[in-house]
Amino acid sequence: MSWGTWARRVRDPSLPLRHRSSALRSLLNRHAPLGFDGTERYLRQLVGLTDQRGGRLGARRADDWTETTLLAALEALEASRESRKRYTAVFAERRRREKAQHRRQPTRGDSEALRRAEWFKDVDEAARRQPSRREIRRARG
Repeated sequence: MSWGTWARRVRDPSLPLRHRSSALRSLLNRHAPLGFDGTERYLRQLVGLTDQRGGRLGARRADDWTETTLLAALEALEASRESRKRYTAVFAERRRREKAQHRRQPTRGDSEALRRAEWFKDVDEAARRQPSRREIRRARG
């Protein structure tokens, strides 16, 4: 299913909270900037849920979620996803311009910045080209 379908399920007050929390976890399959477990843990901390039992299984209890915490977690996840989408769009536009100038491959710094695990991506960074090692050496001397 699409992102929108899962997000609607999280927001749907007619569904049981267990189903809604499951829908939120399905969204983590689509956007998990810190890895699945890391993103889930971060969202739980962000909305004030603590893992009282410790370990992996305790972090996945669906009955810990409330209406308020689910919606807050969804909002935070959507903001992160939108940040990533804007970053990718700006990066793609810059790469189109570079290809027109016959720069066929992104630099290693560009590739690393694109893959870097971040909750919010810096759009200004995507607009700037990360210099290659060769360009850095040439600039030094």
